[in-house]
Amino acid sequence: MADLAALMARASEASGHLAQLRREKKRILVVTHIDADGLSSGSVAFHALARSGAIASVRAIPDLDMRALEALKADRFDFYLFTDLGSGLIPELTKAFGESFLVVDHHQLPPEQAMRPNILNAWGFGYDGGVEACSSTMAYMLAIALDEKNRDLSPLAIIGALGDRQDSGEARSLTGLNREALKDAIEGGLVEVSKDFLFHGRETRPLHEAIAMTYTPFIPGLSGAKDSTLAALSGAGLSLKDRGRWRNLAELSTEEKQKLLEVLTAFIGSNGGSSAVVSELIGEVYSLRLEDPLTPLHDGREFATLLNACGRMDATDVGIAICLGDRDQALSGSMRLMVEYRGKLNKAIQTLQAGDKVTAHGNVMVVIGDDFIEERMTGSISSLLASSEKYKDKMVLVMTRSGETDLKFSSRLGDSFQKEVNLGLILKEAAESVGGVGGGHSMAAGAKIPVAKRDEFTAVVVERVSG
Repeated sequence: MADLAALMARASEASGHLAQLRREKKRILVVTHIDADGLSSGSVAFHALARSGAIASVRAIPDLDMRALEALKADRFDFYLFTDLGSGLIPELTKAFGESFLVVDHHQLPPEQAMRPNILNAWGFGYDGGVEACSSTMAYMLAIALDEKNRDLSPLAIIGALGDRQDSGEARSLTGLNREALKDAIEGGLVEVSKDFLFHGRETRPLHEAIAMTYTPFIPGLSGAKDSTLAALSGAGLSLKDRGRWRNLAELSTEEKQKLLEVLTAFIGSNGGSSAVVSELIGEVYSLRLEDPLTPLHDGREFATLLNACGRMDATDVGIAICLGDRDQALSGSMRLMVEYRGKLNKAIQTLQAGDKVTAHGNVMVVIGDDFIEERMTGSISSLLASSEKYKDKMVLVMTRSGETDLKFSSRLGDSFQKEVNLGLILKEAAESVGGVGGGHSMAAGAKIPVAKRDEFTAVVVERVSG
């Protein structure tokens, strides 16, 4: 059972220790992951520390493994604060840093480790870290324990949750601890909630482009197909221009949106899709009231996608700068990165649709992306595939090369997957059995293993998921 009071008590203890480090002028390094939740949570933690006067730095890394731990240890900071990382390596962290670290996370870990004083993990307080609490929300709780004034950081908690696809409640809503952060954001006048279509670029792109740029869920015949989308909407008689200027979704009337719904329902049905795809296109919209409606930062999901693009395109500094308030060079740079990121995603999906890179092992779909999927893109690709109509009832396992000696894996469960499995535990145990590292939560997880152990690792995962 969720226990917010116990969580805040632990956060207060941790904040007291951080305050002591500040008074002693100790050097603190915030280490976080490269995805949207990682960049958001790392920024929340760093921002709160910097505001308090602590000597703090922040760094984003794609993986936390033994090689990364050795590199971090060599930097000789006095204290390490990990966000969205670390729950699968508590013994290793203890060996490397003693008790001079704090893990703020939502990935599943053994219950006995969750009760340690230097672990602030959602699972330790009765929250499902897969759907009810992300690392950004956990970092936010730590931030308000440090100082109530940090409630203005609540939008970043929302962005992290959306980036981790935790909008899994009714009408694509946030639940659990994420909802608590949302309440703070609403009460502070920072976020507004409405119900509408969830197209990417709903306020910033022409309608047909916004639909074509929507990959979650994947819309058969429209996602990644701008010309086809334009033809479908024009053929249905929707008014797409106003005095020569393309209209966006936010400009449509209620009647026009109803017509758009009818067009999409018919089109998706004729292309082999189901009504479930249509229902996933409508839900709660989270608008950041202090952001410019003409930028992607006004819509919470677009903000999250922008951060993911920064992380996957090896520009985590840009993503962190945006989270910390840069609305000049970092924002313009991130929008260019977004275009490149979308292009890479689309190219990878087209390659998968045209080739023989996917093999079926019962209800597990294994994607071999060694020659066309970059290491930082595996999570994005697995998420896109798992949200598609074709793989919605499957487990998707994407692999690609990581340097000369390792393989990187990312896995996701489709929304209609029937069996009760926990990917975080499965990938952790499978990776450790072959000398690698892995972990995550029930619906999504990752691993890094030696190249020579590929078949052995894959067989263990397939057996655990399908057996």
